[in-house]
Amino acid sequence: MDTHTHLIKPRNYHPAAYALYRQMVAVRRAISAKTVEESQAAARWAQAWYRLVQRKLKQTQQAPRYLH
Repeated sequence: MDTHTHLIKPRNYHPAAYALYRQMVAVRRAISAKTVEESQAAARWAQAWYRLVQRKLKQTQQAPRYLH
């Protein structure tokens, strides 16, 4: 199942924000799926994007902060 859409370009946004957007798209697909198989596949994508969001947020929290 291809969950890629071209609404947001990943280079313009923080990786965590892009991953959160992709998770939202996958959840929408799971909710609007016409078959159980389609819903299950979209739910797996949503779960994978959720794990990526959490990893990116954790990386952001652990990143050193510099004062300018």
